[in-house]
Amino acid sequence: MRERSVVPAQVLAEAATADPMELMRLGIDAARAERYARGLVLLAEAYKVFSLETEVLSEEVKEARGIEQLGARKRTPAVCFSYYGLCLALTTSAQTEEGARFCEVAIQLEPHRGEHYLNLAKIWQAARVRSMMVSAIERGLKESPRSAILLAFQDEIGVRSAPPISFLHRDNPLNKELGRLLGPRRRAQKVAKLGVRRPVADAAPAPDKPKR
Repeated sequence: MRERSVVPAQVLAEAATADPMELMRLGIDAARAERYARGLVLLAEAYKVFSLETEVLSEEVKEARGIEQLGARKRTPAVCFSYYGLCLALTTSAQTEEGARFCEVAIQLEPHRGEHYLNLAKIWQAARVRSMMVSAIERGLKESPRSAILLAFQDEIGVRSAPPISFLHRDNPLNKELGRLLGPRRRAQKVAKLGVRRPVADAAPAPDKPKR
């Protein structure tokens, strides 16, 4: 369900928590339900709290925790950046590139997590930039070839396989003819591969709620 607008103070009041991990979880849940405006408020607040937590620590505690100059960026979970970028881009079309940059930060921090590439692909899908969308999925599958969510999205958008002769253009008559001849075999191989694949989970389990 997409939301036209939200009142940030009301969203935070409904969340009824100041715990950054819980705020992040609620924000991610909202994003997955396509409530991007709500998710943006919650994830922005989570990042703010992560930042404040880092700023109030003494230098000794920062050193003990391994927190350096990057501060909040280093302490904030990568998934927070990933979904914040998705919400930012899908809430305001003018923020497509900025949202994509947040996903790239998440990818840098967790390059093997397919979820970040999927969010990046969804950003470019919404912006109707197919080449960037396909590139995001291909990058993700290069790092995590068995990612169930990336493979499912690839099937959904209908990404074409590479031409039989890579150094010739896809529309070259020879590639077209070879593609026609090899098409049934490629599809059979793909079906057989899917039949034995055991997909790996991409998303980490939701954090436990803080004990009262």
